[in-house]
Amino acid sequence: MDHTSTVGGAVDLAFPGTPEIFWAALDAPAWSPAAGPLIVLAPHPDDETLGAGGLIHTWVAVHNLPVTIVSVTDGESACPEIPDLRALRRRELDLARQDLATAGIEVVRLGIPDGQVEHHRQELVEALRRVTPEGATIVAPFEQDAHPDHNETGRVAWELARQRGIALAEYPIWAWHKATPAIFKDRRLGRFDLTPAAQEAKRRAIRRFDSQLRDRPGGAIVPPSVLEHFNRPYEMFVLE
Repeated sequence: MDHTSTVGGAVDLAFPGTPEIFWAALDAPAWSPAAGPLIVLAPHPDDETLGAGGLIHTWVAVHNLPVTIVSVTDGESACPEIPDLRALRRRELDLARQDLATAGIEVVRLGIPDGQVEHHRQELVEALRRVTPEGATIVAPFEQDAHPDHNETGRVAWELARQRGIALAEYPIWAWHKATPAIFKDRRLGRFDLTPAAQEAKRRAIRRFDSQLRDRPGGAIVPPSVLEHFNRPYEMFVLE
């Protein structure tokens, strides 16, 4: 979850964002993917946990079904002041994966340069084709998520899902902060309810991403006002 359009990658704290109370009134029916593998696309390490950590935990720990996280970039541009941020964010993701489930989650790292996904589109397309079996559900970032890496990753997922007739669920990240409920007025939404165990696993996993949560020059990448959107007892997905 990088925000490269602002200084140093951090959220522009001068912009208060859309309060969580506005989103709490957003109605959506209960939803769950069909039984089968999940392919979770993450533009940066932590997006998979923020957007779908509860679903990942449930899929593996409760349903004993496989999850593959495709970590598109290593998020190495988010905090220029941190030495060897690429390695740090990889370690954070490994720790978060263990918090979500002790086994059953595979991570595929593509190493595409942070902030450059649109220039490596074919590489992403080919990787997604390789790892997505028939009967899978692709879980990807919302293609209108106000971040170029998120948007491009979401578009690639949408196109492949359409071509192969594969189910797709999109998770918003920055849209919760930057947009309003009107962005979903013509879209079908689904609510994946989280058990207390899933909520706790997700909370633990989120805390692993200290590089994104800590105070830093320009403010934390994920300040408390943004983190609030990911403390819900459910996860919301845009369904295709």
